[in-house]
Amino acid sequence: MQSCIFCGAQQPVLNKLLSHAFVSDIVQWQIDAGISEPIVNFLCSYITAEIHAMPDTAGRNETEALNGIGLQDTEDANSCADEEHANTFFHSCMCCYYWISRRKKHQLVPLPMQNLLWFIRTLTGCEKKKCDSRILLRLVKTITETGNMYARFFEAEELQAMLEIKELSTNAETAANKQGESSFCVKKRLAAIWHANNRESILLAHADAADLLR
Repeated sequence: MQSCIFCGAQQPVLNKLLSHAFVSDIVQWQIDAGISEPIVNFLCSYITAEIHAMPDTAGRNETEALNGIGLQDTEDANSCADEEHANTFFHSCMCCYYWISRRKKHQLVPLPMQNLLWFIRTLTGCEKKKCDSRILLRLVKTITETGNMYARFFEAEELQAMLEIKELSTNAETAANKQGESSFCVKKRLAAIWHANNRESILLAHADAADLLR
């Protein structure tokens, strides 16, 4: 079973097949809006690589023959939903599918891992509304899985800190089950990472930048 296209979760218990058009349209909307950002650029490249890696099928060969030995005009070649990709599907865990589906009517649909990356770097989510703690905690647990394809976009220190948050949350959940209450807050733990990296800097976003200027 493939990993979730949106969060990189490996072998989710429940998953859904999404069409090439469904995934690529969401990415293309951000690109068209002028957003150039690591998660979006990676997902765009990933989609293209997966398409080229797929073996030809009889149906595809037949379509190419009807199109004149596979030649298409420029508009069709750039379309996210051309016939060449009609039988291409990507896996999504149900959590990410519901995340995307609830925001499908928005002008720009934020991606789950975008939300985690932006929150860790700025303490602000990629939406106007506050970040859902449950979503953040799920993404923290997912990104720390061995082999997660989105882990490359986080610093080693960030990943180590999130691994510790994952362990703390597990211990807190165990304690909560015994005591009937929980005081664990993933947002406070993520904020601690930000403050540790920035050393309470007022003028600069990262402490390393301050060191270089000094």
